Amino acid sequence: MLKKLLITIMLGLATLPAAANTLARLGAQLQPEQIRQDLASWLEWLDKTHPDLAYTTKDIEKFYLDVAALKNGDKPLTVLEFWRRVTALNSQLSDGHTGITFDSTKALTREFVEEGGAVFPFSLVFNDDKLVITGKLDGQPSNLKGYAIEKINGVAIENVLHPLLKRLHGDSQRQRKALLAKRFASYYWLYFGEAENFVIDVTDESEKVTIRDISIAASRAPFGSKKSFEQTYQFEVLDPQTAKLTLKIFNWPDKERYFAFMEKAFKEMKTLNIKKLIIDIRENGGGDDDMWKQGIVSYIADKPWRHGSTYKVKIIEGRESETQRLGEVIDGELKANNQVDHENPYRFTGEVYVLIGAYTYSSSILFANTVQDHGFATLVGEPTGGKSDQTGGLQNYLLPHSQLAVFAPRFLLARPKGGHHMEPVIPDIAIAYDKIRPQQLVDKLMQTW
Repeated sequence: MLKKLLITIMLGLATLPAAANTLARLGAQLQPEQIRQDLASWLEWLDKTHPDLAYTTKDIEKFYLDVAALKNGDKPLTVLEFWRRVTALNSQLSDGHTGITFDSTKALTREFVEEGGAVFPFSLVFNDDKLVITGKLDGQPSNLKGYAIEKINGVAIENVLHPLLKRLHGDSQRQRKALLAKRFASYYWLYFGEAENFVIDVTDESEKVTIRDISIAASRAPFGSKKSFEQTYQFEVLDPQTAKLTLKIFNWPDKERYFAFMEKAFKEMKTLNIKKLIIDIRENGGGDDDMWKQGIVSYIADKPWRHGSTYKVKIIEGRESETQRLGEVIDGELKANNQVDHENPYRFTGEVYVLIGAYTYSSSILFANTVQDHGFATLVGEPTGGKSDQTGGLQNYLLPHSQLAVFAPRFLLARPKGGHHMEPVIPDIAIAYDKIRPQQLVDKLMQTW
């Protein structure tokens, strides 16, 4: 009986129960056969889900060869070691909607910190390809704000960034940089390991000053706290003729609150006779399309519109019908136009400017495509990191042994004006600005009026 109980416990550890603490989960051993099974499960699931993996993948043959090489390994790996190896494939897939990682890297890091761990202590942004400090990780100000990091613990920053960027999913290197800036503490810990203290070299580009060997304690502050509604959605009147909406995600649990907020904003603009509206989606990584279809376009559209043109979709389990067989890939075109909401009492007829950037992605790219292609708004700022043609209908699956999460789209969608657009969304008005001072883009835009 005792022998059977021990075997049961060992099997349970191998399949990573949710109750295991963070370090135990990461340190659990995966046997070679379990790794092979996970990789086979991933490829089988991708085949059932993705409509065309070669659509974005740089070299599909190399991808499959690299997966096969991982399958041929004959040594056990911890879950963390497996993560470090398999996530190197993410950048090959070249799609922010396709990849492999932990189910929630943020939640994993939060658990690690709650259990006594420590992580890199700064919040960061890429500014002209330099990784620049914006403040402390816990939101407090830092006297190193604006300094570009040159070294971390004796390692040149380019040698720190290269392996981390390789392990991030994303349409492009530019998008991966935008993602890494927000997830640096997590990815640094997972790849390089925990450090109690960091020694950094930094440079102030404007002053041409370099400070070396700054010793900073790792952060043990609560990690990844959820943003409030007020932090996520803002409306402000900038001057008697101009208002600004900042929308940091097209997803919120209480959608009715969001739609009420948007209605109130458009109502106030109507009352104040606002002539110009700026919508900032630079920090918007996507979400649900109804958030911008109902929440924005219904207020600004002046002609019938569609959010895409041609599409390719894989029929997955639960989506099949008499005319659409499981596993079939269907090509088609969106022809049913959305109509102008003439009954909306708060329709906005002034000028609309939408701010975009490297982090703008997914549903927010569909929004940017829609307003640009139909002439509902002028896009301003810098190109997106994501492609203008988007994948979507995101699906998720947990691998049986490592419990790593794999994700992939079930459809591909071309932008409303059609064509094959693997390049980013290009702004109508290109304006470079200091990413440490995001308000600078708004100021520069208003100076052009």
